[in-house]
Amino acid sequence: MPEPSWAIPEGLFRADSAGGFAAECAAAPDSLLYFLLNVGDGDTQLVLLPERAGRRRAVVVDVATTGKLVGLLEALAGAGVLPPLADARRLFPLVVGTHPHADHISGMPEFLERFGGQVDEYWEPGYHHPSAAFVETMVALEDSDILHTQPTSGTTRTLDAVRFTVLTPGIGLRNRFDSYGVEINDSSISLKVEYPAARITEAADAADEANTNRLLLKVDDPWALVLGADAQTTAWAQAAVDFPELQSRPGSALYKELAAARGQDYLRAHVLKVSHHASKHGINLELVERMAPQVALISSVGGGGKYGFPHALATEALREALQPTAAKGTPRLADHDLGIHYTAGLEVHADGEPTPLGSVALMVPAKSGSKLRLWRFGDAAQDEVDLTLGREMTRLRSRR
Repeated sequence: MPEPSWAIPEGLFRADSAGGFAAECAAAPDSLLYFLLNVGDGDTQLVLLPERAGRRRAVVVDVATTGKLVGLLEALAGAGVLPPLADARRLFPLVVGTHPHADHISGMPEFLERFGGQVDEYWEPGYHHPSAAFVETMVALEDSDILHTQPTSGTTRTLDAVRFTVLTPGIGLRNRFDSYGVEINDSSISLKVEYPAARITEAADAADEANTNRLLLKVDDPWALVLGADAQTTAWAQAAVDFPELQSRPGSALYKELAAARGQDYLRAHVLKVSHHASKHGINLELVERMAPQVALISSVGGGGKYGFPHALATEALREALQPTAAKGTPRLADHDLGIHYTAGLEVHADGEPTPLGSVALMVPAKSGSKLRLWRFGDAAQDEVDLTLGREMTRLRSRR
């Protein structure tokens, strides 16, 4: 019987990487760190911003379970990657509850109770849902001085040279929440995370005969991560309208200028956290083709479970977008060679039972010419993340 697509052979990790994750973080203080925790069919995500003034801050996107994220934060602080949690003022400039489903915010009330005094702003879509987790989260916000925002597409925050842009829900969809009705997953706040963000610089303009300094927009070639939450077809259809693809026109000077400033497609991304745990409604072929990710991450139990995530319709769309079928009989690469990774992933050993690959961490370098680096921590869904067990993958697809 063939191994499932989320199983990989042993030997794909650096032999000398075990136990060195925290040291690698310390050696790259200007990197952005992204964690997708293994919580089964759910999302818990943590973004560590690059170090500023000797300390990192963090952005939280969903908290599916109690305990696991708090344990990771404590481990990161203990390893010196984050400042001590007890006296870390305003450690969380932004926390996002993408939508009110329990597999995304069940642990949010606990998180806000523990860290609410260190949170600047909370984003949620404004979709009211009669669940205990949602009600408790709203009560926690009412009892705090946290800025409470309900953003729609185009809303941005730039934090420590990292830009967060809301892709969904569009304002038209948001205005239907309380009237015509919107499927709750389509209320999801999906995000584009760019690092390093474009910035304004003062420089001399060679075309300026007076040689006066002018403020210019310095456009780097930033890394881009799309965190898809549980957005489905309706939400992504609106995003395709809100963020249209720039179509080439031969000889067009305007096209060249626009492409240089913003790229051909604002939905393009190096990393995609696949929406809705790779359900059959979460993504489609055209969407993934536009994004063209180097790495696609799926948070699910890996078959089984109540909903059977991931669904073959979604995973086949990913595979076809990342390796178009050129001719009949073309052999398909393994998922890990296509850049598809599962929180429920297994490492297959020649002489024993498969072991979990667990939570994912990506190190995103400040320089766009450098490479992404990916670690796995070997934790099952019910386990805490042990940073000393982190191992770096040696084979990571490059699409730059």
